[in-house]
Amino acid sequence: MTTIDEPLADVRDMYAVHVVLRRELGLAADLVRGVAAGDSERSRVVGDHIEMTLTFLHAHHSGEDAHLWPRLLERAPQEVAPIVHTMESQHHGIEVTQVEIFTHLETWRSSAAAEAGAQLAAALERLSLLLKEHLGMEEEKAVPIMGAYITAAEWNAMVAEGGAGVAPELLPVMFGMLMYEGDPEVVQLAVDNMPPEIGAVIKDVASQAYADYAKNVYGTTTPPRIGA
Repeated sequence: MTTIDEPLADVRDMYAVHVVLRRELGLAADLVRGVAAGDSERSRVVGDHIEMTLTFLHAHHSGEDAHLWPRLLERAPQEVAPIVHTMESQHHGIEVTQVEIFTHLETWRSSAAAEAGAQLAAALERLSLLLKEHLGMEEEKAVPIMGAYITAAEWNAMVAEGGAGVAPELLPVMFGMLMYEGDPEVVQLAVDNMPPEIGAVIKDVASQAYADYAKNVYGTTTPPRIGA
């Protein structure tokens, strides 16, 4: 077990990210089923949204794989190793399902074919169930360990690396997704960790950016909240 002498990470933003993933991917199967066969204009809108959300999920898990699990295995008591290995195994299962989803998504997005849509929706439902199990276990068992053995600097580096992969034009939408159900204190923590030129304006534009985005994807500016 390693003693950490540096300031430790504030891990609360992990819960906010999990809310986004649960909501957006939990609603995805019904979005696909709501697209009429042959309506390729609508399937492109929904397909682009699913791809963006899956890319976010992949980046989130890649950050954990690179920045968190190796450090926890090195620093935390040996008793936590089974938890970390379970997290890694669940990540692998989720990644396999994501690959399947992308296979169906490419066909369906361009054609809105009924069979491809049914296969895609079924795979998205499986992913949602896998995520529900994984995120719940991570929050219960792994996140408290992260808060005890990961430094603030290491955590912020992980967050910055994930954010660097987001196209600038999507940053307000992604942050609006976080704000939609996010704890205001956690939202402000995220703002405080941003470059000043971004943090000064992001909250003012993100809510409207997500509302406009949600209207296009869901047909409403207020899609179902998982906390409701």
